[in-house]
Amino acid sequence: MTWRTTFIFMVLATLVVILMGWLTSIGILPISQVINYSDAGLRFIRVWILLAIAIGLVIPTITFIIWFKYSEVRKIFGFYLLVIVIQIVTEHIASRVLFPSIVVIIGTLYTAFRVWQLWYEQQFIKSIDFYQVNFRIISGILWLLLLFWSSNLIMLLTLSWPSIL
Repeated sequence: MTWRTTFIFMVLATLVVILMGWLTSIGILPISQVINYSDAGLRFIRVWILLAIAIGLVIPTITFIIWFKYSEVRKIFGFYLLVIVIQIVTEHIASRVLFPSIVVIIGTLYTAFRVWQLWYEQQFIKSIDFYQVNFRIISGILWLLLLFWSSNLIMLLTLSWPSIL
């Protein structure tokens, strides 16, 4: 993962969000401006968000801090955390400026990128010397994140998208 790749993604994602937000607000895209979850769906989302914080934010942050002295680990989890923070800021701002359901679009874009990012990093760590760092722990954390965010993408496509279409 490089600064260039991350920056290009964030710029393109922002442009897509602005375009979809504008097209939705003028009535061209048939996207509801509010998220219409059922009661069960809303309860599930609340639990899912707590899981996202624990698995998607806390574990990588702890990993980043513990193995900070290793540049490869710092690079992997630094870019990962940067993208998470940018997503959270983007969702917060866009949902206030445009409409609340825009978070589904943003979440889908960023989750798809994150799955690719984690897969890429999983392949990357196979090519470096991890004798100084416990390779199994780093690899296990990357697999856990990849599994969680892949599940998140499925959840977005099966629960969130239908609630705004």
